[in-house]
Amino acid sequence: MNTNNLINKAILCSLAMAGAALLPSCVSPKEVLYIQDVSGNSRETIKANYQTTIQKDDQLYIAVSSKQPELTAPFAMSEIGSASGTSSNKPKGYLVDAQGCIVLPVIGKMKAAGKTCSQLASDIAATLKSNDYIRDASVNVQIMNFKFSVLGEVNAPGTYTIEGQRVTILEAISRAGDLNIDGNRDVTLIRETNGTRQIASIDLRSKDLFTSPYYYIQQNDIIYVTPSDRKVNTRSDAAQWYGWGLSGLGVTLAVIALCL
Repeated sequence: MNTNNLINKAILCSLAMAGAALLPSCVSPKEVLYIQDVSGNSRETIKANYQTTIQKDDQLYIAVSSKQPELTAPFAMSEIGSASGTSSNKPKGYLVDAQGCIVLPVIGKMKAAGKTCSQLASDIAATLKSNDYIRDASVNVQIMNFKFSVLGEVNAPGTYTIEGQRVTILEAISRAGDLNIDGNRDVTLIRETNGTRQIASIDLRSKDLFTSPYYYIQQNDIIYVTPSDRKVNTRSDAAQWYGWGLSGLGVTLAVIALCL
């Protein structure tokens, strides 16, 4: 047999062995489908209207309105200037300091951390009314820098800043482009509140996630999606088959060289 033919066949066989390891493995629907234990006609009562709580380093938008607009002028927030000196049309907001407080015109320092936006709005309005400063005060409070991060086996990992504070873990994952086929459906959520770090596992395949205390995302939450065991094993098998292919090629070429 022609020596060149032997070498070509050896190379093709080795490449075939390495290529076989790269073929995708079959994926069971039970591994990837969300919320598998509900029927199409399932109906459950939502137990609570969730609201996130304000934390240290939050930037708050606070708007005070009244039938006497001149009384609300001290609360009008200035806008952030851009590098060119022009306005970016984005209000600065009130920063929640390390003690969990904000400093407001007329009122002074007020506790904010640990309260919901509606609770803080009620407290501000009540204080203004009790001091006879704005008797018809109406207050709106929003978190301006509400953000969360999604890492790992998703299509668009990153940190996301959004308007509003009622975001579910499914919506957060959706913003990150959804889990890819190799993402583990048991995701890890990391949450830090009041100096305590919580690490929780949430199974996206179970309807129990709807009653989980981690169903709604809080400020600065981190969602980490680990690779599935299938992906890890596939990579390990690929490396092993690739090594065998190269070893086989080396042995074959050595034998051919000795026979020449």
